[in-house]
Amino acid sequence: MPSSPKSLYVHIPFCDHLCAYCDFCKVLYRPLWAEDYLTALDRELFFYSSHRFDTIYLGGGTPSCLPLPQLCHVLTSCSLLLSSHPEFTLEANPESFDLEKAKACAKHGVNRISFGVQSSQDKFLDLLGRKHTFDEAKKAVEIARSAGIDNINVDLMYALPGETVEDLEKDIDAFLSLNVPHISTYSLILEEGTAFHNQEIKEASEDLQADMYERILFRLRNAGYRRYEVSNFAKPGLESRHNQTYWKDQEYVGIGLGASGYENGIRYTKQKNLTAYLKNPTLRKEEEKVSLKEDRSYYLLCNLRLEEGFSLGEFENRFSIDFFSCYPSARKKISEGLLKKDGGRIACTDKGMLLMDAVLVDLSMDEESVSC
Repeated sequence: MPSSPKSLYVHIPFCDHLCAYCDFCKVLYRPLWAEDYLTALDRELFFYSSHRFDTIYLGGGTPSCLPLPQLCHVLTSCSLLLSSHPEFTLEANPESFDLEKAKACAKHGVNRISFGVQSSQDKFLDLLGRKHTFDEAKKAVEIARSAGIDNINVDLMYALPGETVEDLEKDIDAFLSLNVPHISTYSLILEEGTAFHNQEIKEASEDLQADMYERILFRLRNAGYRRYEVSNFAKPGLESRHNQTYWKDQEYVGIGLGASGYENGIRYTKQKNLTAYLKNPTLRKEEEKVSLKEDRSYYLLCNLRLEEGFSLGEFENRFSIDFFSCYPSARKKISEGLLKKDGGRIACTDKGMLLMDAVLVDLSMDEESVSC
């Protein structure tokens, strides 16, 4: 396990509005709250002042909703921690991203922007509570490029209430027209506490979700995107370095309200109450010392999401045991066409990606019956 994490996540909880589906840790923007919050973030960042990170990800919330001076404040603080060849990502909403903010991002080393677009159709944007149009999303992409930031992701949400496969096809066409190097796809999940959950809106059937996912996979592959993770597609060489830290089950630092991190074998979550966080921003609300068994489970849960899976040699080096000795049912999953062994690596097949939960459940049962 690395003793010095190479990735940093910084949470900006502020939003101009709250979307009906979102269950992330967020609050409506207030200028004085934001000033106090950025001061608290600086206290946390100072703890890592001698560290240099290969990837930094400013997420939220909506970091781009910060006014330019406050955005420059946090960009400056983070830029001091960048290594010599970093990936520095900012999450943004199209309606709160303009040329001045784009130029500020480029000036402070941001070289990747992730836009929350979700859909190209007004009826679904309105349903989700989004405050932009697809034309504004296209303009935001153009603005980022004009500032010299070409590494751009757009989020596509599918399986929305009332959405058909034909609706999805329209969205895919529109998103491909943006010609961005990275597309993240998410089916609508109705989390407890969200407006959609409270309205008792139902999720799409599993069959419809699977049909839509397979359609996305087919269309994006044909357009030159590689699915490198179950929900993420990129042009070759432009995969998210930061998010691969999570999916490869490597350690990372998390700072800010409600942020999660993984350091020195400990998974932790920060305080989710803003008032309490401002009083003591370095306090970890929850901590979990990861056992060897839990570490193996996390490793499989994360790495099997990757198209390339994981190296059998890496597994043995990390856990001091042969993979098939620990998980004998994996051979059955290979014969069933859910897993594949190729060049010393284990990965899910296309079918296995769709049935990943079932694969993981069966592998976890090996943990109970095999001493490893």
